[in-house]
Order: sequence, then structure tokens, then C-alpha cells
Amino acid sequence: MNHNGIEYLVAEHDIISSVEDLLPRLDGYWNIDKEVYEEAVKLLITFFREYGDKFHHYKEEQVLFPRLNSNYEFSQPTLVEELEDHHEFFREYVSSLENSLQNKDYEKVQGTLKSYVRDLLDHIGAENDELFVMAESLFSEEELEAMYFDFVDYDRDIGEETKQQLTLIPQKIESLLTR
Repeated sequence: MNHNGIEYLVAEHDIISSVEDLLPRLDGYWNIDKEVYEEAVKLLITFFREYGDKFHHYKEEQVLFPRLNSNYEFSQPTLVEELEDHHEFFREYVSSLENSLQNKDYEKVQGTLKSYVRDLLDHIGAENDELFVMAESLFSEEELEAMYFDFVDYDRDIGEETKQQLTLIPQKIESLLTR
């Protein structure tokens, strides 16, 4: 097997996790340059909404979770339900970030960002360490490869170039903070 859908998801998790290092640098940055802070947070909102949710969570919700739930050996449907609930909470976090930023409540924005990323990293840990391990043990190599190609097809349909541009957002924020 050359392609594994779970490894594809883990690679996306690595990209999502890369924003963690930006948070301490953003904290209080509105006191230095409000425009740069706002631009950085807007980029994070785009990253979370488009890359994290539209590209990544979609694959889990529409491909992985249903396949797990339909596997007669899978014994953790409540774990999938919890993870789906997390996805909804993450959508609410992003809306809250947007509202707080629009109101220029930078302290609240930063607090929400910290909570969001902390919860997101916990979520990623649960998926990587529990759910994905189970999935790799339940699915055959052929099923994992089929899942991989479903993910590739989805990315192509939505826009591979768009996805690639979204992966560059953490670097763009880094550039904003160092100019």
C-alpha cells in the first residue's frame, strides 16, 4: 500500500497544529500594531474555517466517521459523536472570534484563540492517539487506500491550489509579525 487515508489526515493535523506557536507572539500585539493584529486574526479565522473545517473536518465527517460507524467491529460510536460535537464547537469558536474582532475586543479575541487552540490540540490528540489508531486496525490496506483517494478527489474538487494557499497562512502570519 502506497497511500493511507489516515496518514493524510494526520498530515493535515500537523499543518493545523502549526498555529500553536503563533499565539504567544500575538498576545498583546494589538498594543504594538492593531492593524497587523487584526490582519493576523483574520488570517487565522480563514485558516480555521477553510482549511480546518471545510477541507479537514469535512473528510472526517463525510468519509471517515461514516465508514467507522458502518464497520461492525467498531465499538466506539460515542467517540465519533463527541468528535462531531467538537467540530460544532470549533465552528462556534470561529464565529465568536469574528464577533469579538469586529467589536475590537482584542482581549476577548486572544482569550478565545487560546481556548480554541488548546481545545483543538486536545481534539487532534484524541483523533491521532485513539480514533486513527482504531481506524488503522479496523480497515484493510485497500480500504485505507480508497479513503486516501476519496480525500484526494475531494481536495481536487474543492481546489488543490486553494488548499495549498491555506497551508501558507501560518507563514504569512509569521511574516506579518516580523516585518
